[in-house]
Amino acid sequence: MDAPPGAFAGPPPWERGPGGPELEYVDLDEFLREHGLPPSPGPPPGRAAAAATAPPPRCPPTPPVPGEAPLEAEALGGGPFDPRRLRFSQDELRPQPIARKARKVHVPEEQKDERYWSRRSRNNAAAKRSRDARRLKENQISVRAAFLERENAALRQDVAAARRELARFRGLLARYEARHGAL
Repeated sequence: MDAPPGAFAGPPPWERGPGGPELEYVDLDEFLREHGLPPSPGPPPGRAAAAATAPPPRCPPTPPVPGEAPLEAEALGGGPFDPRRLRFSQDELRPQPIARKARKVHVPEEQKDERYWSRRSRNNAAAKRSRDARRLKENQISVRAAFLERENAALRQDVAAARRELARFRGLLARYEARHGAL
């Protein structure tokens, strides 16, 4: 099935070579510390030593630009972002369709009046807010996914320990029944 023209945005960001947009990876524990939340329940297997000596955050968050409302999770989601409590609906996790961009309309210099520049300025600000909101949502989803992966690993360890304990108790019960008869 062929994609419509203009639908292909090139290779994913992680496969692009140098010169592409810089990607910032977020460490879950660092993110939780920066937002005043307790650290995650426990490191996945094999990372206990690395987690115990985790360095402090690299740099403090940048202050908001004066006159511009800060784009925080509180502004978008109605509260501080906590990956333990945040739930995304199926629609939020579904990839968004790629919409065709409208053709650029050339506006002659003589028609670029105050109203034109005012609309351009408002549109540029709205586009920036939209990109920032999308970036924030993507970061929240990736942090939530990392948190769930760690939680899943911890739960798998708990289940394995419970199964070992169950096997031990079944063995004890079998020896008891062999010696004293069935219960």
